[in-house]
Amino acid sequence: MLYDRPYMRQAPEAVAKQTSAVTILLIVTISIFVLQQVLNVSFPGTGGRQNSFLTDWFALSADNFKDLKVWTVFSYAFLHSTTTILHILGNMLGLFFIGRILEPMLGKQQFLILYFSGAVVGALTYLLFHFNGNNTVVGASAAVFALLAFFCQRHPEQPITLLLFFIIPLTVKPKWLFWGLLGYSIYALIFTELSGTAHVAHSAHLGGFLVGVLYFRFVYNGNSSFTATRKRPSIEMPEWFKRRNKTAAQTSYQVNRPTASNQDLQKEVDRILDKINASGFGSLNPAEKATLDRAKDILSK
Repeated sequence: MLYDRPYMRQAPEAVAKQTSAVTILLIVTISIFVLQQVLNVSFPGTGGRQNSFLTDWFALSADNFKDLKVWTVFSYAFLHSTTTILHILGNMLGLFFIGRILEPMLGKQQFLILYFSGAVVGALTYLLFHFNGNNTVVGASAAVFALLAFFCQRHPEQPITLLLFFIIPLTVKPKWLFWGLLGYSIYALIFTELSGTAHVAHSAHLGGFLVGVLYFRFVYNGNSSFTATRKRPSIEMPEWFKRRNKTAAQTSYQVNRPTASNQDLQKEVDRILDKINASGFGSLNPAEKATLDRAKDILSK
């Protein structure tokens, strides 16, 4: 079957890398959320309020930053609101679904650089607007927004399906998702965050967005190793392709120039294989699958 062919499967090394960093981030972040809940129940604050130990030492705030707790621009991304499950649920779902696509593409180290750069720049952007404020910020939203912005820049035309309110399926192209979220974040920053009518750190989200765009344009596109990978994906060709090429080489004594149509088909196959390498076989549309089946009969002659 087409799904069983070697080029439709990722190499074991890629699969191992695909889950490692994302899994570690999920485990650490969820474990800290559980610790927050345990501290709230076992050691509640005065008057039954939430335990403030982790917030005092690891949450982002202007006061913490002025007190030289500079690590909070990084550590706040591991904390989440304990009053609702939706905060951590939304961030961890975003990390899981986007991260498992981007990590094999970028590699573990570069993926972590992108993730934590989004968190740090998001924190600094928030402090730029609230350096004299006393609110605290927690959550991995800025880091996830960096991943999302990069994904939308890398795959602007590839339709994706989202669960609106975790229930309603919504299919949209990433480029429209990018502009929609960017526009909403700017609007919400001006009319809700800065006015004090809401306590969502949209400024931090914008900082994450900025990191995702800059990383795509100046690191990913400007890195020769990434470019080489995109131009020629590292995918094992199927056995039938190898056997038929070998048979043709043994029985043919005349070298034929590839026709223009064959060259165009080869370019299209390279593009499809590149897409499989980046996003998996499930991202192909029916026309691309049909092209692969047609290519096995034409290109191997």
